[in-house]
Amino acid sequence: MATCKDQSNLVEKAVLKLSEPENQARLLKLAWRISLLMLVLGLLIILKEVLPKLS
Repeated sequence: MATCKDQSNLVEKAVLKLSEPENQARLLKLAWRISLLMLVLGLLIILKEVLPKLS
C-alpha cells in the first residue's frame, strides 16, 4: 500500500493554521452562530407543537 510521506506534515500545518488566533476567533464566531440558529429552530419547533394545542 502506498503511503504519503507528506501526510503528517499536512496535518501539522493544518493544526498550526487552526491554532492561529484569527482562525480561532473565526471558528468561535461560526460555532456561536450555529448554536444561535439551533436555539431559534428549537424554539420554532416547540412553538409549532404547543400553539395548536392551546386553541
